[in-house]
Order: sequence, then structure tokens, then C-alpha cells
Amino acid sequence: MWRKLLGLMLVLVVGTALGQATSNYLSIEQINVQGKAKVFIFQPRPEGGVKLLKQGVIPGGVLSLRTETKNWEKALKGRGLKAPPTPIAIYFTKDGKIGIKSIVKDRPLQLEGMINLDEVFNPSQKPQLEIPTLPRIRNTVKSLLTSSSCPNGYEEFNSRYCIIENWEYLKDSYYADSRTFTEYVPFMGMKVRTESYKTIDKMGASWGIQLTSNTRAMWTFNLDGIPMIDFGSSYGGSTLRVSYAPSPSIPTDNGHLERYINLPLKYVIATYNVPVYDKWNQQYGTIPIAGVYPIQVMLTGTHNLDENDVNSGLLLTNYLVSSNFPTKQTTTEEKVIKTDSDRVYNNIVFDFQGSSGYDFYSTPLGGDGFNWIWGKVPVVGALSITLGYSEGSESVIAYNIDIVNGVANQYYYVTIIRRDITLVDSNNVEVGMYFAMVDDGLGSIPCIGDVCLSSLENGTTK
Repeated sequence: MWRKLLGLMLVLVVGTALGQATSNYLSIEQINVQGKAKVFIFQPRPEGGVKLLKQGVIPGGVLSLRTETKNWEKALKGRGLKAPPTPIAIYFTKDGKIGIKSIVKDRPLQLEGMINLDEVFNPSQKPQLEIPTLPRIRNTVKSLLTSSSCPNGYEEFNSRYCIIENWEYLKDSYYADSRTFTEYVPFMGMKVRTESYKTIDKMGASWGIQLTSNTRAMWTFNLDGIPMIDFGSSYGGSTLRVSYAPSPSIPTDNGHLERYINLPLKYVIATYNVPVYDKWNQQYGTIPIAGVYPIQVMLTGTHNLDENDVNSGLLLTNYLVSSNFPTKQTTTEEKVIKTDSDRVYNNIVFDFQGSSGYDFYSTPLGGDGFNWIWGKVPVVGALSITLGYSEGSESVIAYNIDIVNGVANQYYYVTIIRRDITLVDSNNVEVGMYFAMVDDGLGSIPCIGDVCLSSLENGTTK
């Protein structure tokens, strides 16, 4: 009897070990690296913080990574569209440039320089490093033999800069951290503010959101104020359809009206402060980096909204939920329109063109995420949450508003927030943010959230 029991226990132990080995094997991903650079590869953890997947000078060829992707797939439970966050490669090329890219399955990782280091270097205090004895001795000897002026724990990058040699010498979460947030985030909205003899009494609206498994999650990066986006994974899960087309129109309150569609969203923010040393100026510094990635849209099915749904939950509100619009690299597209003799102006539509066959749509950063990152990396003004969808696909973002009952033959100003942003492997693209302001041109400057027309960095365009 005891032999059978012992045999059963051995089977269980071996089976468990094999299961764990299989799980670890399945978490190994291989990528094709093109080029050569000093690289740090990270991935956010589901429980918070980041995992260092690989570091050092990586030559071209096939690179194996044991990732956190399987753990994310287990953590992303419940309904909705889901896309685990991809690993992030922060790298330094010999021409004195830094690059940042997400690592996507079946896409080569091209280690090409993107931004000059002196454009993103920020002076900072000397970091406290915990260097083991043997590496400390080795670095001291190496410094004496090569006449290197890099501090202990740093390695030569080029004639001017030294880069932190081993990320594991850094024990402070200030240098790398992540956190996941779940909250309602506004996806589109409208604010009308008219008064005096130009008051608009009624508005028409026709909005639509359809997200399917061909929607792509995008990393929105920020390198010391320089915004960029890069592709993540395609979403898996059920289709979401949300529409808002009140019939026949929406009455305003003395010419004032606000409507916002908000979706429950789970997103992860990752922050990095990469330590560097400027030999020319004998100055310590960091390169501040932040990234945000929408990992789950926590809503499925079809939702046809009308005015009866306003403020019955958070899906449709007449106020802006807690959020923060990007205020850097943000402009507005402006239209000056005129009603006809019937007091109508139809089809106020703003079209955004993507790049490389893709359209991109961006929403504000949630309030909780903004509050957390504000104390981590001071570049939050240029962060937003971005989705990508291919042209002609089933995923669409539709937006249209009309003046139904304004003043006859009168001019109005219509503006919509827009982002100019760089696609990592391509040119600059225009990222849509469908939040429109309709204004009579009288009184104070109109605002949506923390974005006012006078505060936009690059002004307005007509």
C-alpha cells in the first residue's frame, strides 16, 4: 500500500514539475534583432513593478526572452477586449542616440537610433548603487587600464556619455516602476457654450464606437516631453458597440451643453528614469521615460444610448469624469461655420488620417493614473491612451455633431482637440481625439477639462 502511495506522490511531484517547466517554456519568446546596441528590455508585471528581461550589448540575431505575457493572460480575467502589455526595449546606439520600441511577436526589433541623448538628458542627483564586491573591483581595474572617466557602476557609451552598466544595481523603484489602473475614461465628448444673441437651443449628435479583435493596443511613450506611439498586441475577446444618436435633437440649457461617452478601461503605466553620466560636464542625469498601454476594455455587447441614459451610470454623462488631457504636442483643428436661414448647420465632422494604413485614436489619461505618474516622471503633460485600427476593418470611431436650432445666418467656432505624435518606425501622424467645443466667439476662452484654446502649445489652425 505504501509503495502505491509513494508512487502516486512521485507522479504528482513530477507532474507538477513538468507543468511548471511547460509553463516556463511557454513564456519564452524569440525575437529577431537587427542592429547592435546597449539594450534594457523590461515588461510590466501584473502585480506592479517591472521585470528586467534582458540587458547589455545585444548584437543582431535571434534573442530569447522569458516574458511576463502568460502571467498577464491569466491576470486579465473577465469580459471585454484584452491585450497583454508587450515588453519594452530601451536602447542606445553608437551614434549617440536613444530609442524605445515595444517588442511585438513576429516583428523584428530594429535597433536604430531615434533621439539624440543631449535632447533628453536631465540633470539629477547621483544614484545610490548597490554594486557587489567583485564587480566593483573589476570596474575599478577596468577604469585604471582604460583611463575611463565613467563613475563606478557605469560603462562607456561614447566620447561624452556613460550609461548605467547593470540595472540591478538600482534598488529604488524611482528608476523603474509600473501600476495598473481601472477606471472610466472619456472616449469622446462635446461642449457647447453660446450666449447672448447667438444662443444655440438644440444640437444634434451621432457618435459611435465599435472595437473588435482587429483593434490594436498602442504604447504611448514619452521621452522627456517627446511623444511617440508604437504597436502592441491585437485585442482578443468580444466586440463592443456603443452608439449615441438622440432623436430628434438635444435641448441645451440656455446655450450650454456637455455630453461625454466614457468606457471602463484597464490600463498600465510604466515609468523609467535611465541613469546616464555626462563626462564633458561631469554631471549625473537621467532620461525620463513614461508609457501607457490600454490592456482591457471592460465592456462588451451593444449599447444604444439616448438622453434617458445621461448620468444613470458613468457610460454617458453631462460632465467630464476625472481625466487629464495631454497639453503638449496638442493643437486644435478649428472650423468657422455659418448657419443657414433655417438656423441649421449640418455635418460638423473632423477627419483624421493615419499612417502606414492605420488610423489612431487617443483618449485622455485617467485621473488616477495622472495622479500616480505625476510623482514619478514629470512628463505627464504629453501622455494619452491610444488605440490603433486598420483602415477598412470592423473597428471604427465615428463622430458627428450638428447645429439644429441656432441663430439664423450666424457664425460659430467649432474646435476639436488633435495630437501630433510620432510613430516609432514611421513619420509623424495625426492622432484624433473627438472632443469638440462649439463656441459663439464671445466671452472667455472655452475649455474642455484642462485644455483651453489659449494654453495649447502650438496654437490653433483654421
